[in-house]
Amino acid sequence: MVFVPICRNKGDAIEGEVITCQARKYETLVIKGSGAHRATRIKLSGRGRTSAYCVIDKPLKWIK
Repeated sequence: MVFVPICRNKGDAIEGEVITCQARKYETLVIKGSGAHRATRIKLSGRGRTSAYCVIDKPLKWIK
């Protein structure tokens, strides 16, 4: 069994090529990217015992 650290503090971040999330509520906001490319910021919200949860499905290639 592999134990994976869970980030629970305000300001903690995760980074990867593909991130899968689960939440009760979400809000999207289009933000500026580089050039004509746009990015989307997503705010996930949980409630009570069902908190928002994210997992890296595909890590960044340049990190080994």
